[in-house]
Amino acid sequence: MGKLETFLTEFIQTYTAPLINSVLAVLGGLILYKLICRGLNKAATKGFLDFRLRIMIGNLAKWLIVVVVLLLSLGFFGLSVNALWASLSGVLALVALGFVAVWSVLSNVLCSILMIIFPPFRIGDQIEIQEPTAKFSVTGKVIGTNMLFTTLEASDDSVDSILRVPNNIFFQKYVRVIPGTGTESLQKYTARHQDRGQQNTADR
Repeated sequence: MGKLETFLTEFIQTYTAPLINSVLAVLGGLILYKLICRGLNKAATKGFLDFRLRIMIGNLAKWLIVVVVLLLSLGFFGLSVNALWASLSGVLALVALGFVAVWSVLSNVLCSILMIIFPPFRIGDQIEIQEPTAKFSVTGKVIGTNMLFTTLEASDDSVDSILRVPNNIFFQKYVRVIPGTGTESLQKYTARHQDRGQQNTADR
């Protein structure tokens, strides 16, 4: 009986602090994840984020928090996590290289957010994208936008066509805007399609 009491006493003294620290780390991770989700939902509701981008960022944040909390908990219990931290650093480095490799896609996403905050035009406006160094332009009516492209309804030689223009183009070219009638802001358009996208996802 004395040996059991000694074992329990040593066990409690050894593992109480690591267990408490691990619980605090888990609670901190949950709170951080809830705050991130709340911020993402608020941004999406106001039309600053597409719902697909919100889901992607939320999932990425969730798994990063899970990995960090797991490594911290293992460290609290005295396990060596240097190799795991090194592996995680390597993975993050590969992710960073991947981001650089797809910078054109990321630049479109960033430009989309900037366009919502500082809108250069509205849905329904007629715009003309002009090349500064050449006699070339693209003209069309803005009928839609997302995190990568802006869709124009163009008319060329009496033939209607749809043009999808990468959003970073609007920060590289001259854009002439002719205000339309019954227009809608990019923010309201994105917020409206946020609700529609959520409904379509729920229906699936």
